[in-house]
Amino acid sequence: MNITWVRRAHRWFATAFTATLVLTLIALALSGPEWVSYLPLFPLAGLFLSGSLMFLLLYSTRRRSARNTQSAPQSPATDRPATTHRVRQLHRWSAAGLVITVSATIIALAQREPIVWVAYLPLIPLATLFFSGLYMLTAPRFQARRAATGV
Repeated sequence: MNITWVRRAHRWFATAFTATLVLTLIALALSGPEWVSYLPLFPLAGLFLSGSLMFLLLYSTRRRSARNTQSAPQSPATDRPATTHRVRQLHRWSAAGLVITVSATIIALAQREPIVWVAYLPLIPLATLFFSGLYMLTAPRFQARRAATGV
């Protein structure tokens, strides 16, 4: 199975999530309807599913290539600069952290006396996901521009 289309879908979901989040914040700041706060959940679900599918595809590909070490092509991760690899790892761990903090928030807010400050915990991995994703989205374009100009 080809992972390229999954990555492309993941990027589109990330763009849609960011756009709906901004629109939701603007609508709620202007005292819009409360149902608007549910709009970012749809692209967020798409992000979660496409990210999970990418993880599974990468995991199965690595296991398959580990079995066939003689005929396996070199991993694309070794061709990447070290910074990009670290940012990609940070992005993956932040996604796991987001899932954990959102789960903790749901549990904390479902109590009889909810702990409200826990609702702010998912913002930390969400910000990390946003900035690392933005870096991964723009880095290839800047590298291509630098290579074209010879800098």
